[in-house]
Amino acid sequence: MELLNYLDTGMIYVANGILFFVYFLAKAIPALLSLACGILMIITLDKEVQNRANFKPGRSGPMGDDNSFVNRREITPQASTSATPRTAQIITLCVLTAWMLAQTGMAEPVPWIGAAMWLVGTLVLFVMPAHQRMNMLWFVKTGLCIYALLVLGSRIYLGYTAQLSSEQWASIIGSAESAAAVIARTRGNATTIITWALWLVAPLGFFSLLIQQLFVNPINLVSPLAGAQEVISRIRQR
Repeated sequence: MELLNYLDTGMIYVANGILFFVYFLAKAIPALLSLACGILMIITLDKEVQNRANFKPGRSGPMGDDNSFVNRREITPQASTSATPRTAQIITLCVLTAWMLAQTGMAEPVPWIGAAMWLVGTLVLFVMPAHQRMNMLWFVKTGLCIYALLVLGSRIYLGYTAQLSSEQWASIIGSAESAAAVIARTRGNATTIITWALWLVAPLGFFSLLIQQLFVNPINLVSPLAGAQEVISRIRQR
């Protein structure tokens, strides 16, 4: 009988532990999704854009033969090798850090909205033609950074106004009762505006501009997924 009690107690602890892990994981899904999209953007899209920006074409022609003065000069290893800048990846890391700080402890649905912005932005970047990816990548990062700053600013404002008391405003407004009414009304209006901005205005603006940038140019009717190099090659072969 005592063994059965131990088994029942153990099963209860195991079930509670599993439920706790499931609840924690469900609550952390927006942060994990945003983190995954940011890391994927850093190791793929940012790397590709950065390689294009750092590309240096090789020299050929009359100046490239062995008799030229340029090739006779000895190039030191310090001059031939230079550190590759990681500007695009650093910017993404800064935006991702700002968003992770902004969404931590934030009430729903703001973390889910931000995660959806990260996911949709990353997917759109992958389906876009390569020659439009650099400008679109900058636009996505800017939109995500603005939304993160809006969330941080709203949290700072709400945290500051929550500390204000009617007695602190009584000397300015006149009485504690009128000060309390003014503070409550102002705080309610500001909270409503912040809610509309974070829940609807900023996300819808980001998604609408994202779709507009995606379809700003008509697709190629012959080969919709063709890049700029393939399109130029097709035109030359006509």
